[in-house]
Amino acid sequence: MPPIIVNKPVEMKYVNIIIPRDDIERVINILHDIGAVHVEELGEKIEEYIERYEKITKLIDMINSLLNQVHGISIDVNLTRLELETITLELVEKDVTKLYNEVKGLSEKHKDIEEKLRDLKELYSILSVLPRNIPLKELYFEGRFLKTITLRGRIDAFKQLLSSLNEKINLLYRFESEQYITAVIVCLTSDYEEILEKISSLGLHVLDPNKIPRELHTIPTIDEALKWINEKIKEYTEILHDISSRINMKIREAVNDLCKYLVLLENRASEIKALLSVKNWKYLTLIGGWVPRKKVKELISVLHRNNISFYIEQKDPIRGKDEPPTLLENPPLIQWYEPIVKFIGLPRYWEWDPTPIIAYSFALFFGIMLGDMGYAVALIVAVLLFLDKFVTDPNSRDYKFFKYSLIVSSIVGFIIGFLSGSVFGIQLFTIVDVFIDPLKFLVVALIIGLIHVNISHALTLAKSIKERNFGGALSETGLFVAEAFGVPYIMYTMLDTPLPGIPIWLYNYFLYLAFVGVALIVIGMIRSIGGLGLLMWLFSLTGLLGDVLSYSRLAGVGLATIYLGASFNAIATLAFNGLKSTIPVEIVGFILGGIVAGLTLFFGHLLNTILSAIGGFIHSLRLCFVEFLSKFYEGTGYPFEPLRVVFRRRIVIE
Repeated sequence: MPPIIVNKPVEMKYVNIIIPRDDIERVINILHDIGAVHVEELGEKIEEYIERYEKITKLIDMINSLLNQVHGISIDVNLTRLELETITLELVEKDVTKLYNEVKGLSEKHKDIEEKLRDLKELYSILSVLPRNIPLKELYFEGRFLKTITLRGRIDAFKQLLSSLNEKINLLYRFESEQYITAVIVCLTSDYEEILEKISSLGLHVLDPNKIPRELHTIPTIDEALKWINEKIKEYTEILHDISSRINMKIREAVNDLCKYLVLLENRASEIKALLSVKNWKYLTLIGGWVPRKKVKELISVLHRNNISFYIEQKDPIRGKDEPPTLLENPPLIQWYEPIVKFIGLPRYWEWDPTPIIAYSFALFFGIMLGDMGYAVALIVAVLLFLDKFVTDPNSRDYKFFKYSLIVSSIVGFIIGFLSGSVFGIQLFTIVDVFIDPLKFLVVALIIGLIHVNISHALTLAKSIKERNFGGALSETGLFVAEAFGVPYIMYTMLDTPLPGIPIWLYNYFLYLAFVGVALIVIGMIRSIGGLGLLMWLFSLTGLLGDVLSYSRLAGVGLATIYLGASFNAIATLAFNGLKSTIPVEIVGFILGGIVAGLTLFFGHLLNTILSAIGGFIHSLRLCFVEFLSKFYEGTGYPFEPLRVVFRRRIVIE
C-alpha cells in the first residue's frame, strides 16, 4: 500500500564483510557497481572476529558438554529461514551460558556430594571390621604424648611397616580379610611424622580425621557411628539421584534449541574458519557499513558469482544504540518533493518520512498562491528553459526532483487559475468564485489551515504514544478534546452559527467538555516539563489559534497575485489610451501607445511571475515547516551514501 500521510525510510542492516586483502580492489569495484553499501569502516579490524570465532567454538564446546550428559535422544534439526535470520550469537550465548551455568552448579554440587559419599563409604568399610563397642575417638586420638593411627592396606605392606618400626608401634586392633588389613596402632607423638611418612611410602591408606563428619565427633561408639553413616549414605544417594534427574530434565527441555544452536554455530564456524585462521588473519581486511535490507541477498549473490572468499555478518540496527543512514523510498511524483523536505533536514532513520504529506501540502499551497493560468504556464516555461543555467550540476538527482516538484506545483496553480478563470490577472470566466472572493477565500484558507494543523497534531500524538511520552500524549489528546467541543461552542455562542445535526441544548455542555480538554493539556504539560506546565499550557491553545490564522496568507498571496496582475493590465491600458489620445497623429499614438503598453505588460507580468513564484515558494515552505513539521519532526538524519563512482558532466571554475 503506497504511503498516504507519512512514509518510513528504507530498512537497513549493518554488514561486516571479511575478505582476503588481495581481493580488496575487486570487491571495491563490485560495491561501486551495485551501489548498495554505505561504508563506515574500511580496514584491518579483524581481532574482534578472532574473538568472535573463539566465542563460537567455546559455545560449541559448552553445548556438546551439555548434550553428552543425556542419552537415548535423536533429534532431526530443521532450521527455518526466519530462525537463521533471527537467532543471533548474542541470543545463543545468553541461552547456552545460562543453562550451562545452571547445570555446572548442579554438577559441582553432585561432585561434592559424590566425594562426601565416597569418604563415608570408605569410613564405613574401615569401621565395619572393627569391634563395635570401642570408642570412636580411639581411632584418631591425639594426645600430648601418644597418638593413634587407623590405617588400611595390603598385609605385606603392613608387615614391612611392623618390621621396620616395630619398637615404635603398638597394635591396638587388627582385622585381616584376604590380602588386606585394617589396623589401629599407637605411637609416641614424637614419632608420628616419621611413621606417617613410612606408611605413605608403603602405599597404606590412613584414616584422615578431617574427613570424619563433625556429627560423628559426638557419637561415642563405632556401632552407633555405623548406623549414622548408613543413614547418611542413603540420604546422599537420594540427593545424587535427584540432582542427576534435575540435570537431565533441564538439558532435555532445552535439547531442541541446543541442537539448533549447535548446527547454526557449526555452520558459522565453518564459514569463517578458512578465513579466520591464526596464521592467516593478518592477510584479511574488513569492510563494514549499512546495506538496505532488500539488497543484502544481491550483495551476497554478486560476491559468490565473482568467486570471492568472504565471510559476511548481518545485524539489525538497535534503537537507541545505532543510528543508520537514511534512504528515502517514495512513489513517483511524491519522491519529487524529497528535496523540499531536505531543506529543513533529512529524517532520522527512526522517525517518519513526511514527504507524502509535504508533497500534497506544498503543491496545494503553492498552486493556491500562484492561482493564475498565465503565470503558471510562464513559470513552467521558465523552469524548463532557464533554471538549469543557475545550478552547478543540473543532472543531480535532488535538483531534477526539485525541478519536477516546481512543475507539478505550477500545474496545480494552473488548475486553480482555471477554476477561477484568471489569465495574467484577466478574468475570462468563472467556474468557482472561491479564489476571487476575498471573504470566501479567507474562510477556505482557514479551513485548510485547521485541517493541516490538526494532521500535524495527530502525528504528534501518534509519535508521543509510540515513544511512550505520556505527558505529550495527554497534552495532544486534551488539545483535540478542547478543540472538538470548544470550536462548536464558540461558533454557536459568538458567531450564532450552530453546526447542523447538533441539538441546541447540547451546546450548554460543550463548554464543560472543552474545560476537560484544557485540564488534560495542563496535566500533560506538568508531566512533561514540571511546574512550568502550569503556565505553558496556555501557549498550546494560543499556538493552535496562531497556526490556523497563519494560513490566511494563502488568501492574501493568492489575491495579491491576481490583483497585481490586474493592476499591471490597468496601467498598460491607461498608458495606451493616454498616448493614443494625446499624440495628434493617430497612427503614431497608436504605435507608441502599443509599445509602452506592451513593455508595461511584459515587465509587469514578468515581475509578478517572479514575485508569485518566490512568494508562493517561501510561504508554502513556512506553512509546511513552521506550522506543520515543527511539532513532530526532527530532521537530524544523514543520507545513505553508497560507495560508488560519480561522473559529472559539468565542471564549473569560478
